[in-house]
Amino acid sequence: MEKLALTTGPNGPETPATVGIPFERVAIRSGARRLDSYVVTASDSCMDPPVALIYHGVQETISEWVKAQRFLYDHCVSSVVFDYTGSGNSSRPARFEAVGEDCLAAYEFARVHFPGKALYVLGHSMGNGPMLEAVPRFSSRPTGVIVANAFASLRSVAGTRNNLLYRLLGYTIPDWWDNVKTVGEIHVPVLVMHSDSERVNPVNGGQMIFAAAQKPKTLTILHGYEHNALYQGPTEEWWSAALVFMSAAAPHAARGYLLPTTGGSYSKRIAMIGGTGGAPSR
Repeated sequence: MEKLALTTGPNGPETPATVGIPFERVAIRSGARRLDSYVVTASDSCMDPPVALIYHGVQETISEWVKAQRFLYDHCVSSVVFDYTGSGNSSRPARFEAVGEDCLAAYEFARVHFPGKALYVLGHSMGNGPMLEAVPRFSSRPTGVIVANAFASLRSVAGTRNNLLYRLLGYTIPDWWDNVKTVGEIHVPVLVMHSDSERVNPVNGGQMIFAAAQKPKTLTILHGYEHNALYQGPTEEWWSAALVFMSAAAPHAARGYLLPTTGGSYSKRIAMIGGTGGAPSR
């Protein structure tokens, strides 16, 4: 069941070079395993760029995130995206325990590879589960945590999807990733982003996570975006809240910073941001 749910691959042919930016392809060590990753470093012309470590969702591989890495590069943000055990070209077989260990290994790699830089972790969809569970066990605190398109818990997914595999998985295994519970154990600024047009993980999951998070925290509700829009067709509108957050998370979040909306107005704490969205999740 674990292998069916978590195995994806092989990785596609796209790399950051495909979209015109320099990168390193690194095999991150996670115990005896190797995690395939793309590492993009912001241009030397950028002033003290932050770093985004991306924990992608199920049925995704790093090749699908190159447009997002290009977008972040254009906005002076370095990025690391990696494939978990069982995903893409990383080691096999897939196991829930291995994914948890991978989250720690990827963070340690990013911390060492970008010493002294502001380091943010960003989870998408399923990737939020192991990421949020791992944050309290990191060797050092990240500068901030971004939760995008998350479910409330793995078991809750079974009740919202018609997919037989997810239903069997949700009802036959322990509730491995309870994001509502684990986010409460995190003591750094948290940004929760979710679209009210979400058809994969309903928006109430993101709202529950936000309610359980410690302060400082911010909730951004986006309008009109589908599940995978952040990496399939990254736009200024989708990413604006995250870019502001990564520019200065701690001081801004502590005083309730203002987030731009599509009309040029501003909304405190909760921003409604419009968009067109990308293709629905597979």
